[in-house]
Amino acid sequence: MSEDSTDPWGQHASTYDRVFAPLTGYIARSMLAMTDARLPEGARVLDIACGSGALLIPAIERAQRHRARGGTDFVVGCDFSEGMVNIARDKARARFEPDAFSCTVQDGQALSEADASFDAAFSCFGIFLFPDRAAGWREAARVLRPGGVFAATSWVAPEHNEMFRAQFGPMMEALPERITDGMSPPDWLVVADPEAFAAEVTEAGFRDVQTRQFRTEFVLPSAEVAWSTMLDNPIAGAIVRECTEAERAAVRSAFDASMHARSGGPGRPIVLEAVCNVLTATRA
Repeated sequence: MSEDSTDPWGQHASTYDRVFAPLTGYIARSMLAMTDARLPEGARVLDIACGSGALLIPAIERAQRHRARGGTDFVVGCDFSEGMVNIARDKARARFEPDAFSCTVQDGQALSEADASFDAAFSCFGIFLFPDRAAGWREAARVLRPGGVFAATSWVAPEHNEMFRAQFGPMMEALPERITDGMSPPDWLVVADPEAFAAEVTEAGFRDVQTRQFRTEFVLPSAEVAWSTMLDNPIAGAIVRECTEAERAAVRSAFDASMHARSGGPGRPIVLEAVCNVLTATRA
């Protein structure tokens, strides 16, 4: 992976799209199915932190179906990462008419969209990671019309989420103390709790807030692919790069041993349970 401090998630975009988008895409389509009946004809839909298009693409598919019947549905995707936007936009342009969507670089903590300009807003594993989550929830509320639909996801904490536990557990256990000492838990763990998740979104201006735990399975093709994606991840990769060569070899050995124990040996797929919270709400 080449280094680009200005867009680390953009550098990770192709790996994310290849390895993780099948999982997030399935969850995104389920989010759309949960809210479809609440969307009006001619809905304007916003996908905040669209990534490589996991929710954007099925949302445009929906819009195209409605437009084929004379509707005026329109979808806007946005992400702060230009690399992610480029992949999502290229996918959409290859499949859909340009009058059904747009995809732009925007900071979800300070959207450029007008007040009350959308009927629905989604964020599939986006806002929960923002440095200022409260600003993200408030911006989602601001751009929605009163009564508009909102849906978002957050991962469940590693102790209840095999996908995270399997990938990060062996790495964290094998890292030297000089790196792990003083390391703080990630801030998103706050909204791993569904009650805290609902409370933050309610505070931002939403009502009828409901959270559901959603379980599915995630497949990593092999321990080798799993390790390469860890190195490519802007957060995990940065931690591993703090290691000396010998320390990194020890982390890799522990990671491989754990993955091989789960899969039955090298080169075999690892099937992991993935658990998230899906939140739905209405703009007050």
